[in-house]
Amino acid sequence: MREHSTVRALRTVAALLPVALLAPIAGCSNGSDGNGLPTDVKAIVFLQRTPRGDQGNVFDYTSYMPGGRLQMLSPPSADGKLTTLFPSHDACMGLVDDPADEAQIQACISNADIQSYDINFNADAIVFSASFGGKYQLYSINVDGTNAKQLTEGGNDFVYPLYLPGGKIMFMSNLNVEQTLDASSTSSQFSDEYERATTAQAGTISLDGSNMTMGARNVSHRVSPSLLEDGQIVYTEWRHMGMVNDGHLRMMNTDLTGMREAFGGELSNSPSTNSYLKARPVSKTMITDPDGSGNKIANYQMVAIATSRDRTLQAGKLFLINLNGSEAHSTATDLTPLIPGDRTASQAGVGRYYDAEPLVSAAGRFLVSWSDGPVESETLALAGTNAQFGIYVFDSNSKSRFPIFDDLTMWDVLPRPLRNRTEPSKTPVTPVSPLSPSDTTIGALNVYDSSLGDIKGNLTPGSVAKIRLLEGFSGEEGGVDMFGTTEFDGQSKYGELPVQADNSFAAVVPGNVPFHIQLIDKFAMSLANESVWISGRAGEQRFCGGCHENRTKAATLAPGIPTNVLTGAVNLVLPRTQRVDATAYGLAGGSFTKANPLLASDNAVKGVPWDLAIQPALDAKCASCHNGVEGAANPSYTIIDNATGLMQKFIFDLRGQKVAVTIGERATGDFTASYLSLMGLGEILSDADVTYVPAPPKEYVAAGSAMNSLVVKMMNPVQRFPSVSTSVRAFADRSVTNGAISHAADKGYPELTADEQYLLILNIDMGGQFFFRENLNTAGSGTP
Repeated sequence: MREHSTVRALRTVAALLPVALLAPIAGCSNGSDGNGLPTDVKAIVFLQRTPRGDQGNVFDYTSYMPGGRLQMLSPPSADGKLTTLFPSHDACMGLVDDPADEAQIQACISNADIQSYDINFNADAIVFSASFGGKYQLYSINVDGTNAKQLTEGGNDFVYPLYLPGGKIMFMSNLNVEQTLDASSTSSQFSDEYERATTAQAGTISLDGSNMTMGARNVSHRVSPSLLEDGQIVYTEWRHMGMVNDGHLRMMNTDLTGMREAFGGELSNSPSTNSYLKARPVSKTMITDPDGSGNKIANYQMVAIATSRDRTLQAGKLFLINLNGSEAHSTATDLTPLIPGDRTASQAGVGRYYDAEPLVSAAGRFLVSWSDGPVESETLALAGTNAQFGIYVFDSNSKSRFPIFDDLTMWDVLPRPLRNRTEPSKTPVTPVSPLSPSDTTIGALNVYDSSLGDIKGNLTPGSVAKIRLLEGFSGEEGGVDMFGTTEFDGQSKYGELPVQADNSFAAVVPGNVPFHIQLIDKFAMSLANESVWISGRAGEQRFCGGCHENRTKAATLAPGIPTNVLTGAVNLVLPRTQRVDATAYGLAGGSFTKANPLLASDNAVKGVPWDLAIQPALDAKCASCHNGVEGAANPSYTIIDNATGLMQKFIFDLRGQKVAVTIGERATGDFTASYLSLMGLGEILSDADVTYVPAPPKEYVAAGSAMNSLVVKMMNPVQRFPSVSTSVRAFADRSVTNGAISHAADKGYPELTADEQYLLILNIDMGGQFFFRENLNTAGSGTP
């Protein structure tokens, strides 16, 4: 086993763990009459994992406890033969450094933990992810327990293996694609916003472990892939942008391109939970296109775990999902309505399901892992116990469970029938961009075409002035724990490009880097904010009919599409080291002095650091009145932490001194009085139980939406595009300014200039953060 920390661990641990007590549930025999399994299921494969309580987060993939096993039960009944496929003595002998060293072999057996696995199309080999105390690596083995091979090595984790057509294996890994393409890259892999875990992204290798390819990155995790019969992959992605914080099903092609929504984001009039994972295909049918084209399209039915993002041990409800060709038309049926959809502790007799595998020859039946009782990590920890997952057949029609196997000392999870399945003969691919083989081409044929009512409602003909493209990143770049208090990731502006006369746009952005799109109006405010990060591989062409349009429509450039869609594409590609500009937001006489070097009609602003880009305008125009002296212009409030009894008083103050916040879950001294006064304490408090006296403060900012922010309505910005016009204002309703054109005019103070207004609008539309690349070096300098 070639991962060095693993090899060292194997050399130092020689003792075998005690053999686990097997406790199959009695009274059941093979056959559909006894245990619910159809008679064509002759054997099942499953994992045994040592019970644990640290796997509450559905995106956790590194939870390790020794003692795991890959098992086969044949026949799948209480009196069936249980065979350990891995780690057996023979299999470990083929993996350790010295096959003659019995201590190494025994350490392999006792230290193994298996995270996930997949059975190949011929049902004669298995690929699995295992750790021996170090990183999780990929291994393969024949179903008879022979020919064990290590496929990956090194200092990264490789998890969730999945056999693909054409002799490939897909996986998820915290390996950084940019570093695999360029060893000198300064890019680090992203860390998620909450647990600060290194994010998992998609990749592929050949069956022998060669030809590794990594897909484009997301700011947060991608986990639990599954293969559809036409070769598309369904997986779970942590969608995180501000208050969007969930795990939805998405799809990609086997070449790791074409990532798109599948289920969850547009779900309505159906049961809903926070996250959906471990989706497995049930059936494929042809249905009439729900958009009325008259064509027949594929509807894939899947079963998935539906649960809270955390604290439920990755277990939850069973949802039967119909993709119906697009997310806009997807539906779901809750097969287990008694199970909580949130992180409430489940009741005795109800429990939660860890996974479900359809039994193809028995419609409505699923091979499942289920645990009774309060499957919720905090409740279990207080009781000093663990969940107990065993294997059952679940009949969704009668809501009955038929017991198959339960080792009372282990989690018995991910059971799957050992059987052949058809390998897809061809798989969809995404067109290669003719503009750049190393970057991503993004565009829309009509920016006004959307399937989302909240987006479409803001769009009227001519309302979109420009397209704003924003890069996403996380705290890995500067070690920042919070970019601000608003729960958004780090962002940087690529540019703002004009909409073409035919309402299309096209641009080239750095490949493999997450980005998102905003449609902005003539006041530079976001009308429509794509609420997910988009990823494109190097050379990938990501065109859609519109911004968040229906996904049943063609998403590629077909013959006859106006050539200006491509010929007018704006190249916004700069090296990472140049995607930061500490002088672009600097104003001379209240105006910008630098233009975007790649787009003359745009300014050069990348990030909008609060203390450097916003505070100078506040100091000049606002702080003399809003100076922290308690009174009508500067109201106060006190926050009491109900758990600790600590309290702290805050006074409205638009000056730039740092404030030491000493309450909440993430006490910090990083943020200024002006920032906390306008943005609030948000992520600093997190889930702390607090009381506001006399009442919560006024909410001045709707992070991610300047248009809906009170402070912007009070500012009442002037028209910016196609040219600045101080006689045209954004808001006709001036009730918040006592009828005056702006709050400043109402109070007799000078207004912010057009460019100062733009910086505040841009900061809010980019999430209302304090830290950007331009001031990351100061993160952590404040003390609570």
